[in-house]
Amino acid sequence: MCGRFTREYSWQQVHAFSAAFSLWYPSVQPAPAYNIAPTQSTWAILRDDDNAEVLRELRWGLIPAWSKDLKIAWSTINARIETVASKPAFRSAWKQRRCLIPASGYYEWPGEGAHKRPYYIHPMQEPLLMFGAIWERWSPADGSALESFSIVTLPAAGNIAGLHDRMPLMLPPELLADWIRGTPAQAAEIAHAAPMPTLAFHPVRPAVGNVRNQGRELIERA
Repeated sequence: MCGRFTREYSWQQVHAFSAAFSLWYPSVQPAPAYNIAPTQSTWAILRDDDNAEVLRELRWGLIPAWSKDLKIAWSTINARIETVASKPAFRSAWKQRRCLIPASGYYEWPGEGAHKRPYYIHPMQEPLLMFGAIWERWSPADGSALESFSIVTLPAAGNIAGLHDRMPLMLPPELLADWIRGTPAQAAEIAHAAPMPTLAFHPVRPAVGNVRNQGRELIERA
């Protein structure tokens, strides 16, 4: 599972990691965010209606095109790779609208009850992670369209398996274009075969549990 993540990167770092795309980057650097939570927005790389890859801000928690309201978003922040192709909320996006979410790291809360403690997980060798995700455009009866995403997850592997049984799909630079442009079958193969990045983790303060808290101190070792 992935329920909180961070953004602490520059456009230069995103460009270096995703050189397969000819993206237009804003003149202003992305603002750091150390506690991105469901219903908040962050940057994504996606394919637009003209089949060109673009950077766009999406809301976390996928809203299917057929949804009557926003309530479903709380249960669609993650899409399991085992069922993303068949679940009604995800299957249309999986076929046509896969995207990438740049991130600096994410949090997990292993343990039970009083022993539950947040950990920050981050890459050791790269300046960022690139989550494999899907996105959707929802048009309410009144108001403007809303674009949202869900992070694809798979069974945890490596040292992360001791923290949680799930982890976000994290893709290397050489697979980014195929993830967005490929067929659903190709995307499934990528998800199951993608090499796992080298990750490190450490305990952090419980303050990250409150979505109102921000600041770099949230990712510092407790």
